[in-house]
Amino acid sequence: MANISDIELNQLRLLQIIFETKNLTRAGERAGLTQSAVSHTLKKLRHSFNDSLVIRQGNQLVMTPRAETLKPQLNRWLNDFEKNILFQEQFEPKTSTRTFFIATSDLVEQALSAPLITHLADIAPQIRVVFCKLDKRGLASQIESGEVDFSISVMESSHPSLMVTTLYKDDFVSIARNGHPVLESPQDMKAFCHYPHVLAGTGKDTRGMVDDALNALGLSRTVQYKVANFSSAPYIVEQTDAIFTAPRKFIKAIGHQFQVSKFETPIAVDAYAMKLYWHIKNNDEQAIKWFREQLIIVARGEL
Repeated sequence: MANISDIELNQLRLLQIIFETKNLTRAGERAGLTQSAVSHTLKKLRHSFNDSLVIRQGNQLVMTPRAETLKPQLNRWLNDFEKNILFQEQFEPKTSTRTFFIATSDLVEQALSAPLITHLADIAPQIRVVFCKLDKRGLASQIESGEVDFSISVMESSHPSLMVTTLYKDDFVSIARNGHPVLESPQDMKAFCHYPHVLAGTGKDTRGMVDDALNALGLSRTVQYKVANFSSAPYIVEQTDAIFTAPRKFIKAIGHQFQVSKFETPIAVDAYAMKLYWHIKNNDEQAIKWFREQLIIVARGEL
C-alpha cells in the first residue's frame, strides 16, 4: 500500500512525465533532473507504491498494470491541483468593477481623491473608490474587520495584522486672504503672530505643531478659530484676517478654489510622513497589490 506521507508533489510530477515519455532520459531533461536523480526518485516511488510502475523490455519502458490504472487518475489530480489550488485568477484593471474602500481624513481625501480618480479613469474606468471616515481609535479594527481595504494616516501602528509603507512626506505652508497685510512681509514672524489663526483638528486643544515651533522661539500666536475638518478652514481664511497653516499637498489641492494666497511659513515646522496601512493577509492579493501601487504613484506624483 502506498504511503502518502512518503510522496512529494515533485515526485508525482516526475512520475507523470515518465508515464508520458516512457523514457527516463527524456523525463529527466523535461524535469531538469540528472539521470541519477531520476533513478533515485523512481526507486522511492516504487517503494511508496509497492509496485515497479515501469519496467524495461528491450530498449523500451513498459508501464505495469498498476501504472496504467494510476496514469489517468494522476493526470486528473495534478491538473485539478494546478487549476484549483495553484492558479490565481488574474486581476484585470481595465475590466474590473472592484470597489476599494479607504479610511482616511478629509485632509488626505482633499489632496488625493481628484488625482487618484483622474488617474484611474484612464487605466481602470470601472473601478469604484469609496473614502470612509478614519476611526483614529480603531485604525487596525477597521482593516481587520474588512470594513476598509486601506487606511491612510499619520498615526503610527505596530499592530501585528497590519502592513505599512510611507505613502508620502509633506511639509507645511500658510495661506491668508488675497490682499492680507501679512503678504507684504510674509517672513516677518512678528506679523505672522500678530494676526489670528485657524487650527484644524479634533478635540478641544487649541495648540498645534505651529505653536510648538513658536514656543521654542519664545513666541506665540492666537488661535481664534478651530475647525474639525481641514476643508472648512479656507472658507474662514478668505473672509477674515485669519492665517491658516496646513500641509502643502492640501493647500495645493484647494488653493485655486478660494480667494487666498500662499506663502512660506516663516518658522520651521517639522515635516511629517503619511502612512498607508493594509492587512497582512491581503498583502499578495493581486487587486490589493495593484491598487496599493496606484495610490503610491499618485501620492508621490510619479505619474
